[in-house]
Amino acid sequence: VKRVEILSGITSIRSYAFYKLAKIEEIIIPNSVTSIGNYAFSDCSSLTSITIGNSVTSIGEGAFEDCSSLTSIVIPDSVTSIGDHAFEYCSSLTSITIPDSVTSIGDCAFWGCSSLTSITFNGTKAQWGAIEKGINWKFDVPATVVKCTDGDAAI
Repeated sequence: VKRVEILSGITSIRSYAFYKLAKIEEIIIPNSVTSIGNYAFSDCSSLTSITIGNSVTSIGEGAFEDCSSLTSIVIPDSVTSIGDHAFEYCSSLTSITIPDSVTSIGDCAFWGCSSLTSITFNGTKAQWGAIEKGINWKFDVPATVVKCTDGDAAI
């Protein structure tokens, strides 16, 4: 199975639901889903494309950890929290867009994202500064600024 489309009506993706399914390349998460469980897609090493529905409010701990083929992700405006280790070791991830709805980014959330050169935040520098950020959330990330709506913020 290369493409997984979660059925509409499902409200949460449980922890470890697709853990280590190395052949999955694309995941489509419908608008009915509100939470992505811990390690739900961890170690899906062929995953290159994720579409996250616009009702997801939380991305669980390690949800996309070790998705080493993932190159970019846009997080929907409904998300308020990005869990610890959520995108850890997504070593091919080059860009991410974070909405201004996010209030917390967990410990080591982007640890080891060694290709992540572009971080865009759809809010102001002051809003970015107000986000609670965990320890080592950006360890080994080459990006030096976050592109905000009113200019660049240092990270």
